[in-house]
Amino acid sequence: MYIGTLTVKYVIKNLKKCRFYADFQHYLWYTKGMENKRISIDELNKLSKETISMLYLQTFEMLQNLQEQNANLIAQVEDLKQQMAILINQRFGKHSEKLSQLPGQLSFNMDDPAVFNEIEAITDHGFAEEPSLEEVVPEHIRRKRPKGKRAVDLSGIEVEVVNHYLPEDILNSEMPRGWHQMEDEIYTELERIPPSYKVVEHHVGVYASNGNGSRIMRGKAPGRLLNHSILTPSLAASIFTAKYINAVPLNRISEGYGYDGLNISRQVMAGWMIRLSDYYLDSVHQMMKDELKKAPLIHCDESPFTMSGEKDANDPQSKNYMWVYHSPGIQDSKKIYLYEYDNGSRSAAVIDRYLEGYKGILVSDGYASYHTLDRKHDDLKVAGCWVHCKRKYAEIVKTVKKGAALSPAQQIAREAAERIAVIFHTDNLSKGKSSQEILDNRQQSVKPLVDAFFAWVKDILNNKVISSTDLKKALTYSVNQEKYLRVFLESAIIPLDNNDAERSIKKFCVGKHSWHIIDSKKGAKASAILYSIAETAKANGLNPFEYFKFLMEQLKEYPRNDVPEEELKKLMPWSEMLPDCCKQLKKQS
Repeated sequence: MYIGTLTVKYVIKNLKKCRFYADFQHYLWYTKGMENKRISIDELNKLSKETISMLYLQTFEMLQNLQEQNANLIAQVEDLKQQMAILINQRFGKHSEKLSQLPGQLSFNMDDPAVFNEIEAITDHGFAEEPSLEEVVPEHIRRKRPKGKRAVDLSGIEVEVVNHYLPEDILNSEMPRGWHQMEDEIYTELERIPPSYKVVEHHVGVYASNGNGSRIMRGKAPGRLLNHSILTPSLAASIFTAKYINAVPLNRISEGYGYDGLNISRQVMAGWMIRLSDYYLDSVHQMMKDELKKAPLIHCDESPFTMSGEKDANDPQSKNYMWVYHSPGIQDSKKIYLYEYDNGSRSAAVIDRYLEGYKGILVSDGYASYHTLDRKHDDLKVAGCWVHCKRKYAEIVKTVKKGAALSPAQQIAREAAERIAVIFHTDNLSKGKSSQEILDNRQQSVKPLVDAFFAWVKDILNNKVISSTDLKKALTYSVNQEKYLRVFLESAIIPLDNNDAERSIKKFCVGKHSWHIIDSKKGAKASAILYSIAETAKANGLNPFEYFKFLMEQLKEYPRNDVPEEELKKLMPWSEMLPDCCKQLKKQS
């Protein structure tokens, strides 16, 4: 019999618990100071049979424990490496839904604290002081200048025809036998006319009656957006468009005006936007909300951001949430993107309050608050997002290095992503067909694939040892969301994903690295209103600048937030009564 190397210290530690310890005393004495040395057969022969058996069992158990510990440590290391790879890919990797590129997702959930930014910048004493005309416009610009040519709209840029014809005397001298004019040779060029500004100086006549009973009369002047302000509808529209369409932060807008010789600070523009939203646009936002709740289907998502200007003492980071609701415009409903800020809360009470009385379908991710609504309201049904489900598996697969073999966890994740991709593909086969054909396809072809997917997921969870934490989370998420992921099978109008709500965040993704955090609750509310109007205008094919300009021109003629309902309906982004200048993008499409 031969026993390999034994560590005496380990044996001492464990044998003190053993009933053979007394028999082993002479062995301990004999091997004192001989750690990690081999025990010869003669030395073993001096030990009792029971002691040798005990040593063997103890050694075997020790080796088993060490092997198990080693395997667990290796699994933990691989799991941590995978999690690190996922995080790195989320931060720096490509975002694609294509399985061939290991699908990711353009997520509405902006963990970056800079989703909505600095329109909310307010001075310590409130809004920034309104600048005078002399402060904003340098004297040399205030002089009258001839009106230059400029683009009329995006559907048909103004054409200036420049003729290059020869005088008749030259033609007659060069062609003595006579001549006739052929078809013109035409070539075109595109010129850019830099932004131009003009000062509009209103002279209001003031009249007084003669005699003792004096009476004062004034000429009728157009309404003003803000009292004692230089702000006009066109200037407001240009700021709205730059920030909420082109994702340009206010400090850069201010710099741009500076290059044109104008001095308009970021703080002043922030104050303008907050007051215009409060005075005029809140009623527009409310009517959009009323119309949204008429839609048979609504997409919903929420996004975190940090508010630095009004921190709670118990919450140093002051984490807040912005909500987005979207009606895709099906079944005669309107295309609407609606942002909502409710004191920064993310609780179920927010969407419960916002969607009070709504009867229809709510498409969302797996956030539990949405499911609370589903259980609470019989007339509201929540549909889950398959893209969110797929993304959890895709993130695992995307950690695979080029040319490397897939781990067991990655193989399972890959198969899960492929199964979901087949579900999407099969459902898309009926795209563009009638509602009945779509529903038939879902019941006959898509449903068996969905059934097979969940059966497969449950089988893996119940019968396989899963070392990957991320894979286990993904599988568990699928099972927990099964009820909501199956809802699309019941109706032709329900999409498989929540991408429509997430598309409106694209501009945020483009500009988020240059944005700043929100400074105030007033600013957050203003951002919600202005983003709502901007995104809804785009969704309805409007020219955002022209629409903002027209909207402000009309609203300033009414008492603040007191526009008659019938007149307000005419101003909504989907109204057919909007002027042609607002519908330029519609003409192009």
